[in-house]
Amino acid sequence: MSSSRAAPRLFVLACLACVIVALFRQGWVPAAVSPVPALDLDAPAEWLLDWQLAALKHDRVACERTVRQPWVDATPVADRPLEAGCGWENAVRFSKVGDVSIAVDRLSCEEAGAFALWIARDVQPQAESFFGRRVRSIGHMGTYACRNVVGTRFGGFMRSEHASTNAIDIGSFTLADGRTITVAKHWGGDGPESRFLHAVHDGACRYFRVVLGPDYNAAHRDHFHLDRGPFPGCH
Repeated sequence: MSSSRAAPRLFVLACLACVIVALFRQGWVPAAVSPVPALDLDAPAEWLLDWQLAALKHDRVACERTVRQPWVDATPVADRPLEAGCGWENAVRFSKVGDVSIAVDRLSCEEAGAFALWIARDVQPQAESFFGRRVRSIGHMGTYACRNVVGTRFGGFMRSEHASTNAIDIGSFTLADGRTITVAKHWGGDGPESRFLHAVHDGACRYFRVVLGPDYNAAHRDHFHLDRGPFPGCH
């Protein structure tokens, strides 16, 4: 086959591969026909985890089968179709993630699954390592907000992941002994509180596609922004 004939075919194949990847990445491949194994929070597949989490985006049955006790005391939230870029689909509310108290009114199912894995596999082990205590509760600064991205030059022209319940902002961690570690107060420095915050921030990048903290910009000086939007970024 001549190179002049092969080039268009290779281009078509590359485009088809990109479409397939995008479909899996956005959770549009039905579980019934997907070759990707369903997410098991007890034993997630590291190489396929991003696609496994994405599969929860639109699939209520998969959500209820996966994001449940003892991982999350999740309750389904009625959908609100997107209007002007704001709304949600397949969201849950919960007050406990494992043994951690955190009151969340609505959060997308894939985001809740990522959050549960982060708590179990990073936050609690790091807390025990640095302090010899587990985290008892987590303070957050919001999930749903019908607004655009803030704090960046071009962000004002696009909806935030908060506008579709696909993001959560974390401000503090309270240990079993009552000590509270806040991003605003303890991020800087070299004490155990700072090292703990940096460790769980970095660990979050395994489960969320975007992780932003105080080093990103002034708008995130007091919290971690965690979302499962379409684009990757860990700062």
